Amino acid sequence: MGAPASLSGLTGRIVFDNHDDVWVINADGTDLTQLTEEPGFDFDPSWSADGTRIAYRRESGGDTEIWLMQADGSEKHKLTDGLSPAWSPDGALIAFAGPKGTTGIITLIRPDGTGIRQLPNTEGGEYPTWSPDGTRIAFNSNLSGTHVMYVAQVDGSNVVSLADVGEGWQVDWSADGSSILFTSERDHSDHYTDVYVMRPDGTGIRRLTTQGAYTPAWSPDGAHIVFSAPGLFVMNLDGSDVSPIPTSVGETSLPDWTE
Repeated sequence: MGAPASLSGLTGRIVFDNHDDVWVINADGTDLTQLTEEPGFDFDPSWSADGTRIAYRRESGGDTEIWLMQADGSEKHKLTDGLSPAWSPDGALIAFAGPKGTTGIITLIRPDGTGIRQLPNTEGGEYPTWSPDGTRIAFNSNLSGTHVMYVAQVDGSNVVSLADVGEGWQVDWSADGSSILFTSERDHSDHYTDVYVMRPDGTGIRRLTTQGAYTPAWSPDGAHIVFSAPGLFVMNLDGSDVSPIPTSVGETSLPDWTE
């Protein structure tokens, strides 16, 4: 069966997980490929800037680790302990959250495993996302018992709390730098979430989904948004024309879209 007509014009590749393994599919719904099948759980993938490598999280035997692999699933190897990897726009660094079992802190590392450093004042940080110019990182922290979003300079200075925005997490910065997607429970009383968008300073919040959605990510050209609900879906920037991407792998999460 071919892809739905509404997907036929989409280009690029989307990497995602089904809470067990990492998969990749063309944005038009073709060529679904499983990339991991090792024991344990492989999830939370992130494309390198050039689309040749993928960073992802592996949990096995109580360990939480960041691993790297080629785009075809080859050359898998451990990079460091941690979670929520996010590749910088120039491919020189990977931001991630501190290891499971700690309060966590946003940390940077080179893809070769060198140059590791923690950003001060980012305790409890997770789900980092880079501004397109590589100078800032948005993330969320749940140390207060709720998800509060922050924006920090990559040297750890000028950490700005977006607490006034309200609860939010799973952030993703647009390629033009003008907007940040996030997930929030704010309009639900039953712990369901929807996808929202705001400016990087926390203003201009708009709700994009209304029937439950999470883990949003931008298309490379900024014209579409992919998200889970709990399958994989794509929509326009205003939340219209929601179309399923046929993955046939059950529940999905944490997609990332490259050219």
